[in-house]
Amino acid sequence: PSRLLAPVIGRWRAVEPALQPVREAHRNERGQALIELALVLPLILVFMLVLVDFGLAVDRRLVLQHAVSEGVREAKVNDNTTQIIDTTVAQSQGILKPADVIVCYQDANANGTLGDFGDRVRVKATYTYRFTAGGGEMWKAMGGTPPSIKMDPDYSTALQTTVAGATPCPP
Repeated sequence: PSRLLAPVIGRWRAVEPALQPVREAHRNERGQALIELALVLPLILVFMLVLVDFGLAVDRRLVLQHAVSEGVREAKVNDNTTQIIDTTVAQSQGILKPADVIVCYQDANANGTLGDFGDRVRVKATYTYRFTAGGGEMWKAMGGTPPSIKMDPDYSTALQTTVAGATPCPP
């Protein structure tokens, strides 16, 4: 077997001195990957945290839209504003407070009487999402104000009952 490998070994010995500088250069760059990882990893982590934070904001928006749509479904058949607000707050999974929900009415048939059958009932919620996990903590650490997103889902539908003492919607 050594006779078969002799030509290969001979060629290798001829090429080996030429590879010596490459080996030494590679030996000198052993810590380069670790240093690059140390520089890039914080940026990657911050980017991932911002993505998670934005995902949480989108989730909050969807929960709020669902809560307001359930509130307007309750409002079209119920004339009790407190129950409508309570339904909306309960469907928000703890995001909204009663003060964040507005229930108002629009005179759709323009007869001057607000809250008639067929008039519009409108349920609106107001909530401000503040970034926390990724973007918010970074902004605070740098002395800034964390970014926020104002969310105000709004739904309306026709009344299927009459409402006494209906509150008009602001223009």
